[in-house]
Amino acid sequence: MKPQYIPEYNDDNRQSLPEKLLFPVRAVNKGKLEKAVIGKCILITGASYGIGFMLSTILSHYKVSLVLVARTADRLKQLEENSKDRPCKLYTFITDLRDEKQIDSLLQNLSDLELKIDIFISNAGKSIYRELFASVNRFHDTQRCAATNYTGPVQLLLGILPRIKEQKGQIINISALNVLLPPAAGWSAYQSSKAAFDQWLRCAEPELRNKNIYVSSIYLPLVRTRMSMINEKKHHQPAMSKSKAVNVILRCIINKKRKYRPWWSGIPVFFDTLFPNLWYRIQLRNLSKRK
Repeated sequence: MKPQYIPEYNDDNRQSLPEKLLFPVRAVNKGKLEKAVIGKCILITGASYGIGFMLSTILSHYKVSLVLVARTADRLKQLEENSKDRPCKLYTFITDLRDEKQIDSLLQNLSDLELKIDIFISNAGKSIYRELFASVNRFHDTQRCAATNYTGPVQLLLGILPRIKEQKGQIINISALNVLLPPAAGWSAYQSSKAAFDQWLRCAEPELRNKNIYVSSIYLPLVRTRMSMINEKKHHQPAMSKSKAVNVILRCIINKKRKYRPWWSGIPVFFDTLFPNLWYRIQLRNLSKRK
């Protein structure tokens, strides 16, 4: 039974049998995780809710420096309160990745504190579904998605890149599976912005690896988080639990795996190659039914 939607969505992390089969994720070895993160400085964007909040909470139990970036002050304050008696050293920054000046201020603060970033986890994201003709007077939707999902992370990453290079560190991009799949009507602002950063990072990856920087791209399916479940229609769709998504990230920190995507992700791509017009016709039919 899927949890009921509430404004402050809370995933109970239960998975149905089909979801267990679609999204198998092994548990994290705590000993290996401790060895991988101890003494490291880890920057996480989008730390105030969902995956970022849970990831920050788990890592706070280790002797690490956590640099947490988010827009919501009270949630960052909650993380600070929760971490008081834990071995981590916490730095929180209220920053909107859509604002270039705020990112510049964040970069200056990081420089002033002489924080050397070992692991950068680009987790912040903005999702929106809106049909094209409902977007005629809403260009700001595309601007906000582009800034949150693409230009903001690029600006931040370029600013900390010399420190990551010095530390021979790791960049982890929390991407979305749909950037690898055929385009979907109504998702133009979201899919294009996520695909843009994914492509930017893939172009940069050989240069980064040549400088001893590891890159991990994590293509998550639908995950049961506050951001995703604001659309109640998604409550009836198979979704990965938040805890499984966090385990995928932690395992990438341990193993430095280049990519993660669900085992079945190649199937729709294969069918789209065999029948290139099929998905297009399905979308046309669905849109016609809504008239």
